[in-house]
Amino acid sequence: MENKQDKKNTASLILEAATEEFSKFGLAGARIDRIAKLAGVNKAMIYYHFQSKEKLYQTIIEQFVDKLRHFFKERIVLLDNPEEIFLNLSEFYNSHFANPTFIPILLREIASGGDMIKKTFAEFMAEGPAHKLKAVIENSVEQGSFRNIDSRQAIASFIGMNLFYLIMSPLVNNILEIKDEKDFREKRPEAIVDLFFNGIKTK
Repeated sequence: MENKQDKKNTASLILEAATEEFSKFGLAGARIDRIAKLAGVNKAMIYYHFQSKEKLYQTIIEQFVDKLRHFFKERIVLLDNPEEIFLNLSEFYNSHFANPTFIPILLREIASGGDMIKKTFAEFMAEGPAHKLKAVIENSVEQGSFRNIDSRQAIASFIGMNLFYLIMSPLVNNILEIKDEKDFREKRPEAIVDLFFNGIKTK
């Protein structure tokens, strides 16, 4: 019988192996026996911890959203300065969406309509993050520090500015002749926030 620590370690090994498997083959192409072999566990242990391949996949997505949820509670909710809020967000995207194994999972979810990720994100957004960001922008518009912009358009544009390079970096590096990707990535959050705020601030 596994104790709590053993169960946690086994589950972590399974999740790590499953993330790699889903990244390569997607939900439909992933195989439980390959995940078990990669994790170094008996196939039955995967069903013991996660019941099914679909629930294992959902757990990986939920783990990522949990990181975002924790980040909002710890770093965003209590902040009022718009530039500080969006810089923190950009730094989060830069560090967590750069995971080369999670990006293919995210792209496949989007391409397939994102049924699993939509549900998880909808639950998270209902907790208040979207309202927080909209309120920050709309308050700045009312105070006259931002132009009269649609807060939804601004948020969608900001997310796009962050995710495009993280998802398309191999192509962008080649086109723009970026030789030092590590240095470029480190500078991205400040560059994004600078461009974003110079676009929405009152001239």
